[in-house]
Amino acid sequence: MIRGASVPQEPIIARTQAGRTTARAGANYAKPPELLREISALQRELAKLSGQDATGLENHHRVIASLDEIIHGCVARVRETLATLDDRRDSRPLLHAARDIFGALLDQLERSLNAYGAGRDGVLERNAIADLRLRLVRAGAERVIWERCSGGPPHPHLWQWLGTAFMHAAGDRSSSAARPVPVVLPSEESVDFHYIRALAVCTASLDLLAPQLLAAVDRLLRLSVPVVRFEPEVFEGATHFVDPQGGVPRRLVGISEIAAGAWFFSPGLASEMFREARARAVADTQPPASSPDVETATLHLRALDHLLRHWSAAPPVRRHRRHQMTGTLAAVAGIDELRMVFRGEQGVRRDEWQLRDLSRGGLGAVAANGAVCAGQLVGIHPVDGQGWQLALVRRAWTQEEGATHLGLEVLSRKPILAHVDDGRRPAEVLLCDPLLRGEAVRIIVPLRALGAPTVPLFVTGNGSVQKLRPLDASYTGDGFELRAYQVL
Repeated sequence: MIRGASVPQEPIIARTQAGRTTARAGANYAKPPELLREISALQRELAKLSGQDATGLENHHRVIASLDEIIHGCVARVRETLATLDDRRDSRPLLHAARDIFGALLDQLERSLNAYGAGRDGVLERNAIADLRLRLVRAGAERVIWERCSGGPPHPHLWQWLGTAFMHAAGDRSSSAARPVPVVLPSEESVDFHYIRALAVCTASLDLLAPQLLAAVDRLLRLSVPVVRFEPEVFEGATHFVDPQGGVPRRLVGISEIAAGAWFFSPGLASEMFREARARAVADTQPPASSPDVETATLHLRALDHLLRHWSAAPPVRRHRRHQMTGTLAAVAGIDELRMVFRGEQGVRRDEWQLRDLSRGGLGAVAANGAVCAGQLVGIHPVDGQGWQLALVRRAWTQEEGATHLGLEVLSRKPILAHVDDGRRPAEVLLCDPLLRGEAVRIIVPLRALGAPTVPLFVTGNGSVQKLRPLDASYTGDGFELRAYQVL
């Protein structure tokens, strides 16, 4: 039984010298193309290992353990590099590459584990098996993280392998005969630690997370593992359950769904820990030492806000009821492509999506391929309807067969193309709302096409030039910014 511990007193956000060193090191991070080349080389090494006979177990164990450490080090640099990328389009290849390398590593670790488990029962073999199980669950937790952040597809055996390793570890702890030597990994790490970390990832809505926040959120999730609750019997406040024999974690919405042998999860004291950390961070009036310090503190604060939102006593829920609907949608993704559509240009690629459900604020659809991702701006047009609508992809999850299930928030049902000017440069934008004096209007503009969002804009509409006063509201998506202004 694993229960929540006391709340750590060490501040989560602190402007320490180590934090400043990490922030300043951002300038020396590898560029995305270099990281992608490094991951490709590691993929080739894993492929070579897969083609070799695993009968030389000791040497095979040494090689896979070395590759495991190198891969984790490389992906740690990917995490920190993501924090420096403003455009999600630059982040996407890194998310996919990290997801795939951990899938390949997971497959190889399971292969090695099976080879050791083929009738060998010496002390060295038991130690190697314990080491491989720990490495497998650690790689599995990473695969869960990158699956969620990249929108899938899920690894077909992930939760079965993780659950098996977790149950074996529970059996080893209850057996006096099995006394494995501690592996050479950080002392606080264990099969339990990473299994619970993987569960925590599933409850934290990482599919909604901006890639910039991944490193900060991952550090907070690691800190939360000792204080969450994970028990083999249902308890008040449990939010999710999982069958370690191979089930996928699910939200607990009714006793009738509980499977025999299920374990139950809740954030426990983590929410309280994060609230206290956020209060300390906001109350800290000490001026940042440098610009990187400001950026690092901002990312940590945003990471805390994300986890507090999704681990609160009342997590976010749908505001409007969904109605099952069928139909076909023409779809265009990307702001550049959409501006071409609104200009009336020909030759823009239009995909065909299947409508699944409809609500007041959005809709659900299925795309035939995995080319769509969360954070993208899309235009949708009912095949038997009139007019284009603008929507934001809030959720995207690619299934094993390749189809992508999408959750879309409708931004505008009658968008128009307009030209604005901030006094220094003009820009072609999409207006989500009509220009009504005194009312708010949302504009969608290509990333970095305009200056700071605090500068007023001038737009031609309704037969005259109108001034737009900036409001304190903005969103950065996949190659675009959504800004709010008041019409003067």
